[in-house]
Amino acid sequence: MRSSKFLILSGLVLSAAVFQGQQKTYDWVPQEPHSYRIGPGYASGVAVYTPRGAEAIHVRLDVEARQPFSVGVVRLEDWNHAVRNPDRLSRLDYACLTEEVTQISYSCNFYADSEARVVVVRDARSTDHPVVTGVAAPFVQNGVNQVFANDIRVTSYRWSCVSHCDQPDPPQFAWVNLSKDKYEITPALKSYGPFTPEDESEPVRIQVKSQTAMTVAVVSRSQAEELSAHPEQAREILERSACRRSGVQSSTLECTLEKIDGAMQVVLLPETETGRKKKAEVTISTVACVENCVK
Repeated sequence: MRSSKFLILSGLVLSAAVFQGQQKTYDWVPQEPHSYRIGPGYASGVAVYTPRGAEAIHVRLDVEARQPFSVGVVRLEDWNHAVRNPDRLSRLDYACLTEEVTQISYSCNFYADSEARVVVVRDARSTDHPVVTGVAAPFVQNGVNQVFANDIRVTSYRWSCVSHCDQPDPPQFAWVNLSKDKYEITPALKSYGPFTPEDESEPVRIQVKSQTAMTVAVVSRSQAEELSAHPEQAREILERSACRRSGVQSSTLECTLEKIDGAMQVVLLPETETGRKKKAEVTISTVACVENCVK
């Protein structure tokens, strides 16, 4: 067993090892561009992004115009309110706001978000009477004085397969829990497992939150038996662990389990005498295939 700082990379290596030869690849693919004509002070909703389940929202657009504009992303609900009440335009809360440009490759990401978003392009020229166009509002394509018109071209991008699309999707890896526990701390050693790698080596992550300092270690079967037989020598035995950390209260320990070492156990031992009702939480996880797995 060896200490590891690059466990996510190990998952990627496993993925590459499973799929050899030609693989399906993805990239941003431009969609059909759209052109708009707006005037001074106009704010136009040009693209709506609606999340699908827990999937992240990734906004990617190319925008260019004759006159300076600002671009940002707002909640669709807030935008719809502004459509009905244009005086609220100045109070919109923009994410990823970029101001007074004439050309931009624009991007904005929202992770684990369930709210729909709209990309808003605003003409940067001042006016006493703001006008709302586009999404959920009457769009003014014509009727803008040619002298004051600002012609805007918007090209959106979609994440899509670009080569070898007949191949199966590559496996996706993520951290999955092996054990999760919350308990009241006692002087006794706490043990979890045994955990045996299915492959030649597997990463393990141990996340601990404790109200008192703990020693956290990964031990072999023989060391676990020794701890059971001689609990009074626990600290000396844990010193021989190749993956351990002392003084842990809120920390993460990462190691790699080797199949050649056999079954391993995770142990936690308080370093000082504890009062009543002090608690600890421990989560033990590993990297495993979660989608498109090869049997």
